[in-house]
Amino acid sequence: MDDAVSRELADLAALHRLSPLMSEYLPTTAHELRPAALAAVVDEVLLGSRTVIVECGCGSSSVLLARLLARRGFGHVLSVEHDERTAAFVASQLRREGLGHVARVVHAPLSPHPAALGGARWYHPQLVHDEVTAYVERYGLVDLLLVDGPLPADARYPALPVFRGVLAPGAAVLVDDAERPDEQPVLRRWSQEFALRFHPTPRTSLATATALE
Repeated sequence: MDDAVSRELADLAALHRLSPLMSEYLPTTAHELRPAALAAVVDEVLLGSRTVIVECGCGSSSVLLARLLARRGFGHVLSVEHDERTAAFVASQLRREGLGHVARVVHAPLSPHPAALGGARWYHPQLVHDEVTAYVERYGLVDLLLVDGPLPADARYPALPVFRGVLAPGAAVLVDDAERPDEQPVLRRWSQEFALRFHPTPRTSLATATALE
């Protein structure tokens, strides 16, 4: 069985598993998590009892994650998104479904960032600092960081320099699109600089690491 077929089968199986969270139709937004990747994130939230989640990049999958937290009865997610249209859609959907008590979307345009590599842009530094500081003060240290943006891959590097100081011991760090060749230099650099060991999740596009105790 070739890799493409294996991925398609994994996504079909994941869609079946995720069906309890699909109470209504949601459009597919740009750079959406694959179903298999989203199922792996849901598994990590449930099996790891993750309660304070930060997501770099958001989409329809963010709404499903908010539904999960609301039905479970505890947990919060803060999503940072540079695309205004995507951020507005997700925020409006969360309001419409009454999920504002578990999820918040922050529109943070891409801007020059002191931690960026080679002049790449990342989410607006002061805006992210203020939002994350308030989030952590209210709910505690982050125990799951999902990096699914922005693009290109090297633009994602600031995620660990920015969030490392607010990660709880044992926090999970999940990176989407990890199989792409241009993602590998960032993962290697994070591994070296932050003592993280990333492991690919079978049949998904995710790589996972655990923050040191």
